[in-house]
Amino acid sequence: MLLIALLTAGWDLPVAVADEGTPVVVNCGQPQVKPQHIILTCADNTWAIDNLVWRSWEPDGATGSGIEFKVTCVPNCAQGSSTYSPVTITLKGAAAPDFRYTTAIITNQNTGRSDTWPMQ
Repeated sequence: MLLIALLTAGWDLPVAVADEGTPVVVNCGQPQVKPQHIILTCADNTWAIDNLVWRSWEPDGATGSGIEFKVTCVPNCAQGSSTYSPVTITLKGAAAPDFRYTTAIITNQNTGRSDTWPMQ
């Protein structure tokens, strides 16, 4: 009743601002928040990051570290060798309406090499 009385009296009430939403990363088709494991190549599982620890998880980006698992597909992926390396991961590109991170930047802590990968 008070609300109706205030509106009728001409009071301008503040409009609630919509929540920006919690950003998600799509991990092989599943939206997740702060996953412990991300598979970057869902079709063949030859590139993933495990044991993820997130330092930040915000709408403007997320940063974490973990262990990269990567298969060198030589002569082919089935016969290739696996490597494990410590990496940092930065997620970017979360925007309305779904607040889904669209890009991952993976940096090898041993070599400093960075790879940019689209998150789908």
